[in-house]
Amino acid sequence: MGNLTGNRAHRLFMESLGCIEAETRDAISRLTRKPRGWHLGQDDMDAPIAWMLPDRYLDRYDRQFCYRMLGSILRLRGRLLDPNDDHMAHSVIEEIIIRSAIRDVEQDGDEDPDQLEAWLEEWLGDLDVDMLYDPRCDERLLKEGLTPDSGDMTFEHWFDQQYWMDPDQTDPDQTDETGGNR
Repeated sequence: MGNLTGNRAHRLFMESLGCIEAETRDAISRLTRKPRGWHLGQDDMDAPIAWMLPDRYLDRYDRQFCYRMLGSILRLRGRLLDPNDDHMAHSVIEEIIIRSAIRDVEQDGDEDPDQLEAWLEEWLGDLDVDMLYDPRCDERLLKEGLTPDSGDMTFEHWFDQQYWMDPDQTDPDQTDETGGNR
């Protein structure tokens, strides 16, 4: 991971990842007790994790989505704990998770928001993920991106490997039950 503005900010970031993980586990637990197809946008689903996800797809955040997101959180956290591992976001969902953890650290008040924003942009390389939260961006723009080398950011591709990753690296979320690629 790049140099977050200091050890304290790094600790806060990792704590925020822990909170996101706990909220995701809570959402899975709640959705497990509901009928199949229930999602975080239902009236009685007061799930804290919904704050970090773009509203445009609120009706698609079901148990399977939350379970896949939990796997992404755990893999991201594991990579971040290893100083020799790749710390880049491997998928759009990881960009959303990183963005949300940084936004949480910004709320602390003792960290410079401009430094955190610069660190976030340096880490992710771009802030295309912000398009997901902008109601002016339609599905076509999310698919094509802001630049020619942007990847597809539509919901169906959130768990896909980033376009710049080695195609021989297989993400566990992109394999079927037999271990083959989807």
